[in-house]
Amino acid sequence: MKLKINKGRENKFYVSLMAFVIISFLVIFTSKLWMYDDNPIKQTPFNKDVIGLEQTTLILKKWHYNPEKGFMEVLLETRYTGSDNVKPTFAFAAKASKTLESYPVKIIYQKDNQFVLHISEVPQNYSVIGLFVKEIRDKKILESEARDKLFAEKGAVDPSAVLDLPQPKEKIIVGDYRKISEDKTLKEKTEIAYQEEFIALEIEQIVKKIHTLEKEQLPLQDDIIASIQNEMKQLESELVYKTEDEKKEVHLQLVKKKTAIENVNEKKKEYQNNLLELQNKRKKLQQKIEMIRSGEKKKEAAKDASV
Repeated sequence: MKLKINKGRENKFYVSLMAFVIISFLVIFTSKLWMYDDNPIKQTPFNKDVIGLEQTTLILKKWHYNPEKGFMEVLLETRYTGSDNVKPTFAFAAKASKTLESYPVKIIYQKDNQFVLHISEVPQNYSVIGLFVKEIRDKKILESEARDKLFAEKGAVDPSAVLDLPQPKEKIIVGDYRKISEDKTLKEKTEIAYQEEFIALEIEQIVKKIHTLEKEQLPLQDDIIASIQNEMKQLESELVYKTEDEKKEVHLQLVKKKTAIENVNEKKKEYQNNLLELQNKRKKLQQKIEMIRSGEKKKEAAKDASV
């Protein structure tokens, strides 16, 4: 009888232990979903210029994460802003913010100034990831700068002198789990698909700018003009009750307000030109996507025909 009771207690103990372990794992791996995180968000802004390198401005376009496959996809653009005759190249690395654990980084797409990077082996309980972008300038340019510096300091340069070349500049692009979108369908795509995605992201930004101009900036200029015109009507209606000296002052105010309306109209015209330019740019980019798709279809048709 005692043996049965002891076995029953042991079973309850093991069941409780297993339940505790399972709950603990659930708490650890789902805490992001239900726990409030009051730490400051450290995310590098999307679609904004990121400075810090010597010859290059970086623009973070997109950062997604596939929790099932444990990898991140980062879309990054570079804009050459330096004076080197040879544009720099880049090397990438990724580390966890707190543990400094390194994650493999692979360039899976590169065209002109566009990069698609995959960061692999990222655990689901990650918090903040740092993507290190190293700008590697041409060695001959660095040697030339070093010789010029020595010449300026000493007036002569020994051809056999060992040159002190600077280390490559590095900028950290930061990804915070609260701003990185999860996508369980995320996978490596074709070159054509990435070309289209970069264009689609550019169109998305243009659409936002168009919306701001149409719904905010242009209506605001109309409101300002209407407000100034109402003030002018009010001043004009009071002229009959003014002395000659007061009328002169009112006329001066009216002239200033007319000038203010002209200035607002100039700004409105500038916004309208910007709007037309953006609409045209959107149209051209949409045509570019269609052209890429059409070219891909022709390649596929030619491939099928040769089989």
